[in-house]
Order: sequence, then structure tokens, then C-alpha cells
Amino acid sequence: MPPLRHHDPRSDTMSRTRPSPFRRPFRAAVLALAVGLLAACGEEPPVVIGAILPLSGPGVSVGADIRDGLALGVEEVNERGGINGRRLVLAVEDGAGDEEASRAAWEAIVSGASGGDDPLVVLAGTSALSLSLKPLAEEQNRLLVGLVAAAPALTEDARSVYRYWPTAEQELPVLTSVLPRDAQTLVVYYLDDPYGNAVFDRTKARLAETDMRIAGVAFPLAVTDFTTLVSAASQGDAVLVVGFAPHIRGVLGALEAQGYDGPIAATTTATLPEVVGDPAADGVHVVAPAIFNRNFVFADEVRVRYEARHGKSFNHYVANGYDIIVMLAGLLDGRVADEPTLRAQLENGFRYSGLFGNVSLASGARDMDFPLFPARIRKGELVYR
Repeated sequence: MPPLRHHDPRSDTMSRTRPSPFRRPFRAAVLALAVGLLAACGEEPPVVIGAILPLSGPGVSVGADIRDGLALGVEEVNERGGINGRRLVLAVEDGAGDEEASRAAWEAIVSGASGGDDPLVVLAGTSALSLSLKPLAEEQNRLLVGLVAAAPALTEDARSVYRYWPTAEQELPVLTSVLPRDAQTLVVYYLDDPYGNAVFDRTKARLAETDMRIAGVAFPLAVTDFTTLVSAASQGDAVLVVGFAPHIRGVLGALEAQGYDGPIAATTTATLPEVVGDPAADGVHVVAPAIFNRNFVFADEVRVRYEARHGKSFNHYVANGYDIIVMLAGLLDGRVADEPTLRAQLENGFRYSGLFGNVSLASGARDMDFPLFPARIRKGELVYR
């Protein structure tokens, strides 16, 4: 299969120094005035990418990181000519809150009220937000891609919904490999949301044939004091923590204050720099994507550019936003940049080399897979095994 052409992010010329990333058919920032000016000048209209993210409430840091990654990806694609000469623009809405809020954000994006034309695709951040938008995408037959969204139900029986993020099922092989084999009771502290529940349920199912007992301790999204919750750790000799970064740090800090000294494991969220740099996280076993490995040069180049621009640490939420933009641009390189063409490319499947390593989407599948690795936090650093 011939490779699709790929522009190197570091220049405006076609690059052959790095292999083509594709080996197979792979309110904010948009202003209606800008679109009108482009049309008046006789230029091709821009390609609009819709994004609905949690930009307020407990998930604001996740949403902001995804947004900044999307913006960096759009900037780099535009620097090298956009998609077949058409510039990319972002239409961003805050979908945090209840179902009514997410629906309002969706309507603003698809109606053009956020600025710009009909979106090529809508990107949504987090499991809860993506799941709330799934019925709308399926009913209206619009492409929706979930980012930082691991709940398995997102793509089950889906026709128009895709995911670029590992599911709980994909994390489990690595996650269980870092759990102590001789533990008799595993206490799982998990966020009571679609993702946390999925990790707990699947961990319990995967370990059902072993002698290990699983004790679950669920906590709500808004919890900030974990002192009482961690008393359950006395029930077991190993701990697994699932949640957003503040939750993981809260549990680890409470366990440390209690004097717990048993083995602790955590999901990919624990590889965020604010968790890795927390002294309470020292020694924690984690599931890690490739982007934090400084030997992965391509990811490190993007990290340097991002951190110079924003003055804050690069992470896999940023990378998820950046990578989906570059991926979409590659899928449409040399093709008509419209929804039917993108849908056909996604349906065909692809393989892509990006920030997370080798990413693949099987023909007819809805989940884009990428490798995960066992690692451990040591003295503020992530050490891959």
C-alpha cells in the first residue's frame, strides 16, 4: 500500500527524512467575520473542526490541555498549507455540566453559531462528555471522535462515533502486569464515572480466576478529602487508583499520611507531570504511553515547542489533541476535505506513526489503538520498564 504524503512539522516542504505517518487510508477560535473575508477574497473556505470540551468545573484542566493541543496541531497544519490549500480553524465550546449544557454546545457547533461553516468533524473530550454527545452524533449521522475518553460504551454499536484514546480494556494487560502477583486483596479506589466504573469492573473480571480478592471504593467527581476513604486500604495488601490527577494525588497523599507502605498501581492519568512530580507518587507503578520517553524524538520535539509556547508541562492530553489534528490532515491529504471522504477513510482503517507511536484503526473498527508500557515513578521521573 503506497504511503500517503506527509509534511514534516518542522518545515513547509515535503519530508522524506521521517517515514510517512500513514501507511494506509488512515467559542472560541473561529470567527464568522474571518470566514466571510476569506470568501470575499476568493480563497477556499476553511475546514472547520468542532471541539466540545470541559472548560469549566472539575475537568477544566483536561479540557484546557486538549484545547491547547488541538490549537498547536491546527497551527502546524496551517503553517504547511492547511489541507490541500484550505486552512483549518477551530470552533470550541464548553460542554461541561449537565446533559443540557452538552447539547447546547453541540447545537452551537453544528449550527455554525460558534463561527464558521458546517464542521468536518466534532471532537469531544472525556468519557462523560463524549457519551452525552453520542446519541446526537448517531441520530444526526455526524462524525464524533472521543478524546481522553476511555469508557467502552462510547463506541459500542456506533456508526458515527470513533475514539482516539485507550479503553479500559486496552489498559488492563499492562495494568495487571504491574500489580504484585502475590497480593491477596487489591483495593481499587476509583472515580464513580463511566471510565472509573469500567476499569473497576474489568479489573475485577480479569482477576476473577485468580486468588486475589478485589475490594472497590468509589468516590464522586467533586471529592477533595480522601482521609476517610483510604481507611479501606487496611483491607488489602495492594492498591489501584483510578481518577483524574487531583483524585490520584489526593488518594496517594492520604495513603502516605496513613502510613500505608504496600504496592500501589495507577492508570495512565498517573503519568501526568503533576502526579509524577508529587513526592507521594514515588514508587507507584503506572501504565504509560510513549510520549514521556525522551528517546522518542518526534514526541520530544512537539513537547519542546508546546512548553516554549505555553510555559507549562506537555502531557498526553495535549498530545491527544495535537495528534488527532495531524492525523485528520493526513487522512485528507490529496482528497476532498469533506465529511463523506473522512468517513470513508475512517471506515477503511489506517496505520499512523504519531506522538503515541504506531497507531492503528482496523477496517470497520471504531477504536484507534496505540501501545502502552509498564513504568514506575522514581524520584519525580517516569522510568519505563
